[in-house]
Amino acid sequence: MRLDGYERILGLDLSKRTFKACILSRDRNFEDRKIIPGSMSPEGRRQFISTLGKTDIVAMEGGTSSSNFAREIEASGVKVLLLNPGKLHIIYQSQVKTDRQDAVKIARYVRDTAEESIVRIPVPSQEESNIREVMNSYDFAKKQRTMLVNKLHSIFNMNGIPTVKRSDLSDNRSRIDAISAHLDGLPFEDACMVESMITVTENHIEGYREMMRRHILENPETALPWLSLPGIGLITAASLLAYAGDCSRFYSPGQLRNYVGLVPRIDQSGDHSYIGGISSYGCKTIRKNIVQAGWSFEHRSNDCPLKREWDALAARNKRKQTIAIHMANKLLSIGWTLQKKRELYNGFVDHSYLIRKLRQEKLEAIDTSSFPELG
Repeated sequence: MRLDGYERILGLDLSKRTFKACILSRDRNFEDRKIIPGSMSPEGRRQFISTLGKTDIVAMEGGTSSSNFAREIEASGVKVLLLNPGKLHIIYQSQVKTDRQDAVKIARYVRDTAEESIVRIPVPSQEESNIREVMNSYDFAKKQRTMLVNKLHSIFNMNGIPTVKRSDLSDNRSRIDAISAHLDGLPFEDACMVESMITVTENHIEGYREMMRRHILENPETALPWLSLPGIGLITAASLLAYAGDCSRFYSPGQLRNYVGLVPRIDQSGDHSYIGGISSYGCKTIRKNIVQAGWSFEHRSNDCPLKREWDALAARNKRKQTIAIHMANKLLSIGWTLQKKRELYNGFVDHSYLIRKLRQEKLEAIDTSSFPELG
């Protein structure tokens, strides 16, 4: 990295309660290192930031605790590099793994790497961090519900009632009816307790969905182009807003696809060239939702160019999984273009499809003034 005008490089390795900082100084030719400890408490972070100057560069791995710390440092006017942990090979391929050594490796990595080659990620805003946390909590609650429904289903099986299917336990009323009709004694009490946990979890899931709606309503200019795409509903749109936003940090659709992890793995050596499946390195939250959106074209009834593209590929006997990933990439590419042009998807006769979707997702109150075509 070009270090003209900078006096110090500070590589930070963070843990939950403490951090280690490796300092490389210009007066020692960025060679001799100095290791200092720090606390991740609010007071400890403020004390560390007070020692920084405008001629310092601070680098750390991206993660749960680092985003907030990076924002605080950046607010003080100090340059911050938030490094992509998925591509920071100097850390996870290391033979020696200690906080001190990791801090040293990060500082030396910044010193020795051209700035355009540093595997950095943008420092998320507080709003972005908040909605990302909501998406993570939503995914956790969905997994909890699946686990609890499986547990309730196993109670029926263990008590000799194989006729009750998981689909019979989809809502509170049907679960209570099944428990009352088939169980008694301790199994009945056990099932009632599990059912109550499922209901509480479902209420939490709906609460997270409401938070997503509020975030979408607060960002109509970014949300509506994503929502105008077929297959993209509340959850997928919220995940795109949380991690991709208006795509201003992606210079091309390919960059966005690479960030999501939908580009193929490539292995080349001499005359040998192998192109494999998707890399799966990237934003898992967007990836799983956008691939699900790609699958939706298999059974879509309303006609549009994307549906016709699915049908054409299916007619050529392409694997459905391959087609779904292709469609997911197509949605990301079109979405990137829509964000840059501030337009809505025009693959339908009119925008009645989008208006119906907004009504179904309880988003009728969204401000459409930036898109007069919606009336």
